[in-house]
Amino acid sequence: MAMRGIFFHFALAVLIGAGCGSPGSGVADLASVEAPAPTAAPALDAKEIMRWRKPNSEARLGAALPQQGVMVAFMRWGETMLGVFDVAGAKMIPLAKRETGALVVAQGGSRLATLVRESPNPARNHIEILDWRNGGSLVIEPATDDAVLGFAFDAEGKHLSYATMNLRNSRSTHVTWRVGLLDLERQQARIVMDSAVQKIGEEGIPVPFAWSGRTGRLYLQGWSPFRGMIRQSIWALSPERGEPAKIVSAPNYVGTPRLSPDGVRLAYLGTDMGSLPAEFVAPPGAPPGNLLSVMDLTAGAEVPWARGGKTAFGTFAWSAGGEEVVAAEQAWLNGRFRDVEIRRIGKSTAVSVAKIDSSQSVREVAGILECRERNLFWVEKERAAAKLYVNRGEVSQLLFELPDGAIQLLGCVNR
Repeated sequence: MAMRGIFFHFALAVLIGAGCGSPGSGVADLASVEAPAPTAAPALDAKEIMRWRKPNSEARLGAALPQQGVMVAFMRWGETMLGVFDVAGAKMIPLAKRETGALVVAQGGSRLATLVRESPNPARNHIEILDWRNGGSLVIEPATDDAVLGFAFDAEGKHLSYATMNLRNSRSTHVTWRVGLLDLERQQARIVMDSAVQKIGEEGIPVPFAWSGRTGRLYLQGWSPFRGMIRQSIWALSPERGEPAKIVSAPNYVGTPRLSPDGVRLAYLGTDMGSLPAEFVAPPGAPPGNLLSVMDLTAGAEVPWARGGKTAFGTFAWSAGGEEVVAAEQAWLNGRFRDVEIRRIGKSTAVSVAKIDSSQSVREVAGILECRERNLFWVEKERAAAKLYVNRGEVSQLLFELPDGAIQLLGCVNR
């Protein structure tokens, strides 16, 4: 029992953040991914799903925040400072400081959800939700022995979907999991999928990463807990029906899929093994992503937007207008892929935005975010330091440097 607990703690420690909900409204026809209604799962008492409570301290009131800024997380020594970076004043306005492992976070409307660590046992972690506009906060604790994997808001930030794995009842031959839905206005919880009814098989635990206001669908990606949390196929789910439909089948899937700002398209990376350098040897886990594809979620059509030869793609995000993808391009140098450039990629275009100087030491683009008026932000990681940059009017500028820590971009703040 002790060894199994250690293994799961290690597996969960490598989780990366879940995707954020994108703005949009209305519901489009998605008949291509409709599925029959599932067999109803047995009803659970509310306390068997989630417990709700107020935190010991409140978030900073939204009145102290700038009219425009960037929601960021500064991480050092197991602690995370959540706040808004005021670009005009070049200063950080803190919202809260929490103990975290690998940061799992989502934003929807004015709400920000974070997975907070309470002990080395992942089943003791909880979700804390901050409302940066009015300063309110809420703590949500999963059921006993359930470890939270990831979550996603709807477009307005009124509902949160999440996935948990039960550590006590999971084995290498069978994993017990749940996908739940939280009504944050009414403080109600219900289960929409679980391993007792849905037979996902070897494709992993479906973990929410985005929720489209346009299609009304929740999008989930399979995580394989006994394969190092490799991300694989993608499903679409109607929260009211509770039956997932696979929309992307990718056994070697790479990278985190991103929902466009209007909630209509999904961008994701894949791997064309035949195009990789001849000397490339695939390490354990996911191979590099050298194929950028975009799916129209209303029609189910998939279109390759960019295909690398001896290049690959790293961190990427949608542009503010949703017409382009901004990605870190990687070149094969000295036996590995290294970030060398940031590019704007459209359906048939690619334009350089900034060069990444790796001549003296290796630099990694750790995050990209574009807010309105084409203000492009990105984080470069160099050894133990993290640097926040902005590109405005084709001019790049260093905004902030954290000498020993990490910076994660969470979202744009426009009041």
